[in-house]
Amino acid sequence: MIKLLLVGEGARFAGIEGHLLTLLQTFSRDDVQPHLALFHRGLLAERAERLGVPVTLIERASKYDRAALRQARRLVADIGADVVHTHGYLANVMMAAALEDHTPALVTTVHGAREPFGGLAGLKMSLNLYLDRRAMRRRCRRVIIVASALADDLVRHGVSRDCLRLIYNGLPPARSDPRLRIESRTALELAPDAPAFAFVGRIEPVKDPLAFVEFARLVHDVMPNAVFLIAGEGPLLEAMRERVLQTGLLPRFRFLGFLDDLDPFFAATDALVLTSRHEGVPLTVLEAMRAGRPVIAPTVGGLPEVLGGIDGLLAPTRAVRQLAALATRLLRHPVQFQQSGAAVRARFEDRFTAAEMTQRLLAVYREALEESS
Repeated sequence: MIKLLLVGEGARFAGIEGHLLTLLQTFSRDDVQPHLALFHRGLLAERAERLGVPVTLIERASKYDRAALRQARRLVADIGADVVHTHGYLANVMMAAALEDHTPALVTTVHGAREPFGGLAGLKMSLNLYLDRRAMRRRCRRVIIVASALADDLVRHGVSRDCLRLIYNGLPPARSDPRLRIESRTALELAPDAPAFAFVGRIEPVKDPLAFVEFARLVHDVMPNAVFLIAGEGPLLEAMRERVLQTGLLPRFRFLGFLDDLDPFFAATDALVLTSRHEGVPLTVLEAMRAGRPVIAPTVGGLPEVLGGIDGLLAPTRAVRQLAALATRLLRHPVQFQQSGAAVRARFEDRFTAAEMTQRLLAVYREALEESS
C-alpha cells in the first residue's frame, strides 16, 4: 500500500479541487492510504473529511513561509509518506523546498497552460512559475500533464521529457435518472422547445465571459427562443450582467452562481459552450461529455485532444461568430445533434473515466518509487 500525501491550495472549489476530490473518492484503500494537505480550509477539506480522509491545514504567514515549510516537513515524516503528489505551483514549490532530500518521491500535476497576466501580477506569476519549473527539474520524479499540448512549454523550460507522463483527467459515472431533465428544466422555467446553451466556470478574463454574451447575441438572432445558462462566479460577473443588459437579452439568461452539483444543470442543457482563451482539460467539459451533451469550443490547450475528430464542435480561437454558427447548425439538425451527443459520451467512456485515471496514476507512483529503490 502506498502512503500518499496529496497537496493543493483549497481556497476555492474549482478544477484542481474537483480533481483532488475525485481521486479521494476513487482510489482503492487497498492500494493507497491518502492524506490531504491544504493551505486553505474550504469546501474541499469538508468533503474530504466526510470521506474519512485526514486533512491537515498548512498555515502560512506569507506565500513561501519558512514555518509552513517546517510544518510540511514534519507532516511528511509523521505520516511516513511514500509519495507526495502536488497540484498547482504553490503546492509544488512549497513541498519541493520542504523535502530536503529526494525521499519521499515527489510527483506533480500540471493542470493547464499559463494564464496571461500583465503588469505586476504578470511579473509575480512569472517568478512563481520559474520556481515551479525549477522544482520540477530538481525534485520531481515525475511530472504529470493532463494534455499533450502542455509538454512542449515544460520542455522549453528545462523539464526533461523523460519524466513527463500524460494522464487525462477522469470522472466517476454520473447518476442515471430519466426524470432529471424534465425536473431541472421545469425548475429553471425553460420551455420544452427552448435550446439551452451553458457557460460553466470561473467568470474571469481567461474564460472570456463577455465573448459568451456576444455568442448569445449571435445565436439569439437566429434562434430567438434560445436560453443561456450561466453557472459560476468571479470578478467579471457584474460586467457580464451589464453586457447582457445592454444587449436586451436579460430575459433569455439565467445566472445561477456556483453550483455544487452539475448533474441537474447539464440535464437541463443541450450543449456546453466555451469561449476560453486558454485551457487544459476542464472538468466541466468532461462532465458535459459524461452527460452526452455536445461541447462547442475553441481550439485551445487540450480541447482539440478531447474533442478532435467529432464533427462540428471546434472553432478557431476567439472566433465567436464561428462558434455561434456551429451551435445553431447543431441544434437545427436533430440527427447530427444526437450523433454528437452519443460521440462525446462514447469518448468519455473510452478515455476519461476516474477508474482509468487512478490506475494510470498508481502506475506512475510505483514507477517513481522503483526509481528510488
